[in-house]
Amino acid sequence: MMPVGAQATTGRTKKSRLAGIAIAVAVVGSSLGAGSAPAAGGTTSAPTSVPGIAERAQDPGAVQGLKWKTEWLGGETDHLGITFDTRGISYATAAYSLQNNGFRTVTLRMLADPDLAEINRTRAQRDEEVMALLGELNRQGVNVYLYQRVWLQNDGKLTVNADKFVDDMSGIVNRAKNEGITSLQGVMPVETNLENTAQVRERALHIARGINAKTGNWLKTHTLMMPGAAMGGYFRNIHQGGRAWLKKMQSQTSHFAFIYKHMKSQEENRLARYNPRWRHYVGLESTRTAPEQIRFLRQDMGLSDLERHSRDHKAEFPKHTQVVFWGDAADGISYLSDLDHPHNYTTVRALHTLLVTTNNWRGHFFNFPFTTAGATEHDAWKYMITVDEHTGERAKNAGPNRSGTHRVWDEWHNWADPAFDY
Repeated sequence: MMPVGAQATTGRTKKSRLAGIAIAVAVVGSSLGAGSAPAAGGTTSAPTSVPGIAERAQDPGAVQGLKWKTEWLGGETDHLGITFDTRGISYATAAYSLQNNGFRTVTLRMLADPDLAEINRTRAQRDEEVMALLGELNRQGVNVYLYQRVWLQNDGKLTVNADKFVDDMSGIVNRAKNEGITSLQGVMPVETNLENTAQVRERALHIARGINAKTGNWLKTHTLMMPGAAMGGYFRNIHQGGRAWLKKMQSQTSHFAFIYKHMKSQEENRLARYNPRWRHYVGLESTRTAPEQIRFLRQDMGLSDLERHSRDHKAEFPKHTQVVFWGDAADGISYLSDLDHPHNYTTVRALHTLLVTTNNWRGHFFNFPFTTAGATEHDAWKYMITVDEHTGERAKNAGPNRSGTHRVWDEWHNWADPAFDY
């Protein structure tokens, strides 16, 4: 495997072995071996932007994003710290490695208050980590979105957690503005646990207006993304907002996209009534064909209404009728279909056919940046770059995906291709 990037630092300078790996990526369209190496050790001084990359809002349909989580502290799957996981290399080196190898977009997870309380950390401490990595990504011209897992249902009240989300995002936005960071493109909540699409539309506008009120109308030149109801996969009646809702959203944002997240409802949500059919049609052990799965998603989950919404209004609102796929190990590429029977990868095929091939919704966030060299199975199937824990050397993850049908690197780069064969 070839080294990725031109420098490895683990608190001290490491000499480069190769200038990078040259790959052709359709969304970038050029060799990616060139780039400026970061300063030794990784500095966090005032960032400078890369001209022509981050001065304008990114079209959500062009997003090919990596999801960058914070470090795992052990125990529960989602027991996370506030430091972003780089497998030992500095933020500066990590940011350079992504830029140098064609990764132009990342989304950073900001822990919400309950997560911070669990690990005895403060918002201020969290924000310092976010700003440190954001500064390095900005220096490399990498587009950045901020996300937070936040249930917008709070004892039946829709305002409490939404307003906390607004406060968290507005705080980072204002710091980014003050520090001249231009790579920050937008924000999004995920897994909102809302119970219908009227709530989805209403909460999206509430969030957009709230952030604009606290940031001097920042979202009017940037992007908001919003998942469907439940955990992100329910869109029945989403089209009923019609042109009037889109006009309101257009007045608040430069771009807007709905997020499709392939995840069944929480049991306490009213939409959990669909869960038995969900498990039958698209669950891990489903034996349904891809066309049958598409039919279920359209009819029961309302993807047909999402298609109608986009089809009817995209000519008038091209910047506000996008759909972006959100997935990772549990609810994205790696675990959509069970390996133990012959219908392996059927759900991936169904989603790719429905989202990308049929509707041209090519934007996506899935997979993570860095894992340890030599990782296997779950810790290798979803990461793009491996890091040697002793030398800091990076290499592209060209190992097989979970199904053994594609290389991890190629699978990520090819999701947006309608002709890609799953």
